[in-house]
Parts: sequence; C-alpha cells; structure tokens
Amino acid sequence: MTTKNLYRLKTSIQTYDWGKQGSTALVAKLAPGSVGSDFQVDEKTTYAETWMGTHPNGPASIFNTSQALKDLIEANPSHFLGSAYQKWHKTTEVPFLFKILCAGKALPLQAHPDKKLGEELYRQDQGKGEFVDANHKPEIAVTIGDPLEEDWGEEGVAFLGFVGFRPLEEIKFFLSHVPELQRAVGDQGVIRQFMDSPNKETLKRLYTQLLERGKKDTKGVAADVNALVQRIQEGKAQLGQEGKLVLKANEQYPGDVGVFGTTFFMNLAKLKRGEAIYCGADEVHAWLEGEIIECMAVSDNVLNSAFVPPEERDITTFTNMLTYTSRPVTEWVLPRKPYERAKNGKTQKFDPPLEEFSVLWTELGKEVVEEGDVLGASPGPTIGIVTKAGTRSGDLATGEGKVRFESGGESLEVPVGGVVFAAPGNDIAVSVVGAEGLAEVWWSTCDTEA
Repeated sequence: MTTKNLYRLKTSIQTYDWGKQGSTALVAKLAPGSVGSDFQVDEKTTYAETWMGTHPNGPASIFNTSQALKDLIEANPSHFLGSAYQKWHKTTEVPFLFKILCAGKALPLQAHPDKKLGEELYRQDQGKGEFVDANHKPEIAVTIGDPLEEDWGEEGVAFLGFVGFRPLEEIKFFLSHVPELQRAVGDQGVIRQFMDSPNKETLKRLYTQLLERGKKDTKGVAADVNALVQRIQEGKAQLGQEGKLVLKANEQYPGDVGVFGTTFFMNLAKLKRGEAIYCGADEVHAWLEGEIIECMAVSDNVLNSAFVPPEERDITTFTNMLTYTSRPVTEWVLPRKPYERAKNGKTQKFDPPLEEFSVLWTELGKEVVEEGDVLGASPGPTIGIVTKAGTRSGDLATGEGKVRFESGGESLEVPVGGVVFAAPGNDIAVSVVGAEGLAEVWWSTCDTEA
C-alpha cells in the first residue's frame, strides 16, 4: 500500500449542553466540510466542539473511509509522526488535540491536571471512563468568532473567559465590599487570615472553603447569591462589570457557587478576534462565551468544581491541584508573531511554552494577486482546518470557495470546514482556488525536534 503525505480528515463533533444552539454555532456551520455533506443541523442541539486528532473520546478518521487516523498512523508511525514518535516514547497518538470550540454559556469551573496527577487519576480510574488518558492538558484559546452582541466596554470583544486568579488585592477588595461573598464563604477565621496575610496558602484555604460550602450547602450558598443578585437588580450594589457578570452567570446557573468563585476571584479575559490566552496545567479557568480555536496536549482529563451538579465536583482534588498563581489578566495573554517557517509571510504563530504544539493562522486573499503561502517542513505532524473560503463579495463562512493544499507531490482541494492532515518532513503549500478568492486556515503543528 502506498503511503501518502496528505489526507483529508473526518472529524468528531461534541454536543455538550454549554455549546451554541443549532446553526448559530460555528461547529455546525463548518460540519458539512469537517464531517461530510450529508450533515444535517438539528436546531435543538447545542454544538460545542469539533475535535481533530486521535484522542479516543473523539477520534478523527480518513474522509470518506472508515479508517481511523490512529490506525493509519500505527501502520507507519515514523512517517506520520516524525519527531513526535521518537520524543514521546514511541506513542502513536498525534501529540495535540486541536479543536473548534463554541461556548453559548459558561463551561464548568475547571482545571486540567499536570502529568503526575494525570497519571495518578488514570491509575485510580481503572477503566471507569472518567479519566481515559494519563497525560497533562495545558491549552491555548485563540478567538476566531464574530464580536459578541453584548457590550463589554471595548469594541470588538468576541470572547469572554475566566482565567487564573486575580491579583490578591482585588480579591481582598471584593471580600471587603460584598457581604454576600463573606456569608457564602461562611468562615470568618479563614476570611480574616486571608485579609491579614494574602498569599497562596491563605487564598487556597479561602477558595477551598467557598467551594466546599457550595457543594455541601447548595441552598445556603444559593440564598447568598440570590441576595446579591437582588441588590444588583435594585441598583443597591455598584459593582460595575462584576455586577454584570454575576447576573450573567446566575442566569445560566442559578444560585451556583461558581457565580462567586469566578466573578470575584478570577480574571476576565476579553479577547478580540486573533487574540489568545495560554492556560497551563493546574490553572483554574471557565470559558464564558464565544468561539475559539482551542489546542492542548492530547488529553481529555478535567476536574470540575462548579457549574455542574454537586455530585460531579471533586473539591478536594481540585483545590489541592491548583497553583494559586495570582496575576493580572494581561499576563495570561499569548501574543502572536510571524511564523518563521512561512515563506510568503501570510502565516502567524501562537507559541505556548510547550513541546507538543504551536497554533498557526494563515490569511489569504488580502492582495490583488494572491500567491498563497508555503509552510516550511515541520519535524512533526500538522493538522489544518479551513474556517473561511469565498470571494471578496461573498459570505466567507458559507461561501463556495475552496483551498488547495500541496505537500510531498500530492494535492487536495477542500471547502469551508475541510480538515487536512499532513505528514512531517515536507513543505505545505496553501492557496485559494480562484483568483478572487479569500480564505483562512488554522493549523496545529508539532515543530519540536526529537
């Protein structure tokens, strides 16, 4: 059998309840290209994620066949994974999990384990299905959606996400000025320790106390949340943006401890299109609204502490795993830069402090004569998805345009939503089909040497 360098993939779609409704979701809009032309949108379904990779919870396959991508890789892992096969103990997984994510409401208040904890959780799971891999899960989020309808004080905000702990002085301020928050914590000794000496240890005690009470005394915490909601609605609590966040989160998860655990403890990232944040393992986060590219080390491990039913919360493990790093939201931002392997300068790179992946963004058609771009050979595997393809006068997201990929003497033309897998070791040329075309391609690549 001939081993090729370039394959079109069929992706997996996840329909979690926090996704966006029906055809409003980018996941659904891209699905005819990513899943197949027979895809039919169900307007009652919430479309949350498109998965591109080999993870068993949502594996990709070769388009128009029944062959799983992982089975293809296992037949010749050196060819399909390159440096990644050598570096990660001859694993046959693509080292990253690449996603389109559509958040219609807040995701659970969560964190992902580091490698040591991931291995321990996997060992304890013993096939129950909650922790199906032993890996860590650091991740990045890059905004790709349209601006949100709601006004968040800045023009062009397209994504909202809670990430990491606020500066400690800000948390102290809210504890001092929001009596309902103090009541929800319910332990004046713990509060006093933090107020007198704000540091990682006292923050851990404070946050643990709040989340534990949120699980054990849901009615009591709900009463505290509702009391604050009423004050905000009556104009008796001047909390600005935080008041708006309390109302938004409470509308989605009424009376949940996460309303307090996010709004008053965490940074709110407000990102415009093309802006990104990096969230390492063991860092608390909860995406709130918007459409993003999300990429992570290949894992689906997560621990939740709010915005899920109490029985699904492991507060002890969750609060013990967090780093309790406290810093301004600006320090969570991941800047983009020109991609050093892009030969025509049309591709930018988001480069987290990881070996497993970088995310790339190629924009085509800005010039009168479009020459496309060429990505220099990567030592590891690459996956790309076409998120826009059309003409200057048409609707890019639903256009009839196509994008051509060429690598190792092979070529593929794919429509909007089309996903390609490229084996390492060859340049990848990407171009718009048609002189008047416009297109956008997002990629994840493992460009780490063995």
